[in-house]
Amino acid sequence: MTKSYVAATMIIALCSFLPAQTHKTKAPKGTVVEKRHSDGTDEVQPEFKKVRVTPDVVKSAQQKLDDDGYNAGTPDGKLGPATQRAIQKYQSDKNLTVTGKLDESTLSHLNVGAGNTMATAPSALGNGAKAAGHDLKERHPIAAAKAFGKGVGHASKSVAEGTKSEVVGTTGKIANKSKPSPEGKPVPR
Repeated sequence: MTKSYVAATMIIALCSFLPAQTHKTKAPKGTVVEKRHSDGTDEVQPEFKKVRVTPDVVKSAQQKLDDDGYNAGTPDGKLGPATQRAIQKYQSDKNLTVTGKLDESTLSHLNVGAGNTMATAPSALGNGAKAAGHDLKERHPIAAAKAFGKGVGHASKSVAEGTKSEVVGTTGKIANKSKPSPEGKPVPR
């Protein structure tokens, strides 16, 4: 009886160290767990890369903000306080999410950073496919369809916004729609 009592006590004590629930697999890189099921499976969705903002993109955005009357300061490629205030005012005026950062939506509205915006498309598509594959393996077909759709949708949006920015930005350069000189004539390029 004493041996049985000690064995039962040991089992109960060791069970308290076990996690409440173990999950069969880890979420793939580039995805985030959206829902955990009691059977130990997870539903994941794609995680999207942020647009890479280079000093050249910042400089172009500063110039565009200045041209549109948003006093971003001297276009120097640095995100200083004046530039951040100009971005916030621009985002507010255009009914965008006010972050003070040059995110995908703001760059698209400014028509700058087209290549950087489009560069996020392949990872969005890949992460959507990874998440869909994981969800199918975990037997969550509806979550898989949702994940794949999000990946395709985000990739499509990135390409569309980047293309629009490139076309509108190029059209402005061809038509010489730059800041007029003090005499009121366009500045020659």
